[in-house]
Amino acid sequence: MNQDVEKLWELQTVLSQLGDREKQLTDKPESFAAVDREWQDVNAAMERLQAQIEQLSRERRRVDGELTDQQELLKKYQGQLMQVKNQQQYAAAWKEIDATRKHVKELEDSTLKTMTEIDALQKQNDDLAAGSADLKSRWDAEHAAWQHSLVDLRGEVETLKARAVTIESTVPERLRREFHRIFKQRQNVAIAHVVADSCNGCRTRVRPAVLQQLKRGDLVHCEGCSRILYLETPPS
Repeated sequence: MNQDVEKLWELQTVLSQLGDREKQLTDKPESFAAVDREWQDVNAAMERLQAQIEQLSRERRRVDGELTDQQELLKKYQGQLMQVKNQQQYAAAWKEIDATRKHVKELEDSTLKTMTEIDALQKQNDDLAAGSADLKSRWDAEHAAWQHSLVDLRGEVETLKARAVTIESTVPERLRREFHRIFKQRQNVAIAHVVADSCNGCRTRVRPAVLQQLKRGDLVHCEGCSRILYLETPPS
């Protein structure tokens, strides 16, 4: 048996276990996932309402600015009315005043409508915020329970990481790089077990001559998938 391949086989086993444990760390249990989905939905709804409120607030500020300008313009036209010298100028001045008053009324109505819409959206947002207090408490409790359950799992992850580092330190650098290249390319399986004279990674038949090489302890790659072949030494 090739001792380096034996170490790589152990390394692959450790990395596989490590991957499983790390996945478990991120997989939410259904008890937490359910309340988390509900919490995310509420937050998304509140964010949408806040965005609508902000958009309407910007529009209200714009209209308020225009309303101020139009009110000042109306005062100007009303002042000019006192200075007209004939009926034609008087009629023209009143035309400008009338048009400006209509515009001011439209802007005032728009502001009132926008304020009403903002108030309605703010009430929806406040109701959601008030109703989410109990939901947040449930989220906190479920999240705390989940995190508490991960304490032992995190310990396993750290132990496996340390074990992987230790094993890698005993493997020649060239072979270590080759292992990781194949590991990445072949769905985290760089070392394939030979089972019933076939590569367990791709089911390619291992020729008798290749089996003899493996038995001599040579480093051999599968002719089908290029994984490093591992032939377990039978117990004596």
